[in-house]
Amino acid sequence: MTTRRAFASVLALGGFAAATSLPGLRPARAQEAGGAIERIRASGKLRTAAIPGAEPFFHKDLLAGGWTGACIDMVRDMASALGVTPEIVEAQWGTSVMDLQTGKIDVMFALSPTPARALQIQFSDIAINNAFTAIAKPGLSVTKWADLDKPEIRVAFDTGSSHDIFVRRSLPHCTPVAVQSPTDAIMALQAGRADCVVQVVVIAAVMHARNPAVGTLVLPQPVVHQPTCVGVPVSPDPRFLTFVNNWLLYNRSGGIVQEWMYKALRASNVDPASLPPGLEF
Repeated sequence: MTTRRAFASVLALGGFAAATSLPGLRPARAQEAGGAIERIRASGKLRTAAIPGAEPFFHKDLLAGGWTGACIDMVRDMASALGVTPEIVEAQWGTSVMDLQTGKIDVMFALSPTPARALQIQFSDIAINNAFTAIAKPGLSVTKWADLDKPEIRVAFDTGSSHDIFVRRSLPHCTPVAVQSPTDAIMALQAGRADCVVQVVVIAAVMHARNPAVGTLVLPQPVVHQPTCVGVPVSPDPRFLTFVNNWLLYNRSGGIVQEWMYKALRASNVDPASLPPGLEF
């Protein structure tokens, strides 16, 4: 019986071998020798970055130092399909694009595409169709984004992230409070240095579940969706991005991406049924 993983491995490994064995494609093998797939296989590692405090995507065990989370499950599965082992380095959203450019990592999960980023790296198809939400301090009424777009409203977000880009673009009149990580943003709200925090809903739901008294989790209108993709370095060899897109299509269509996300949410004490409608995994 062929298992799902075995079938994926056959597609990932056997498909490439069969294609490059065709007579008409043999002259291109010299050009492909330096491709990302060959380099990753030669190193025996698929390197990615993990972001502290960005559950359910990444969770760092502060005692043991290990990582769990939806994106950790993803990189392990992708590495298995490539026949290598995953290697995880700690980083921040704001450095992940540079980490891809400089070759520090091979792939970055849970990365949102922007035109500026697309000039520097390549993006996969959509992995998760997220949405922006706000955690508003007690007593602050928020029903629409315009309620936050005021100079007297201090909005916290982690710098270099999609939250950063969204706030600066869509809430230009607020007072921005830029911090290093999603956890720091919540701490700014708790300490009274911010009136609200803007985060994508899956991260905000985890933060709010940890301390519901910090404020109210709201989905301001109009709903603003935020696609989440997989980032890879720019390369003249398109096969690695093609592989990533096929890996993603295979796991999304089979409901596996949703399973990884739900597992990570439950591990963070968030019931997936409590999330607002419109999310797509």
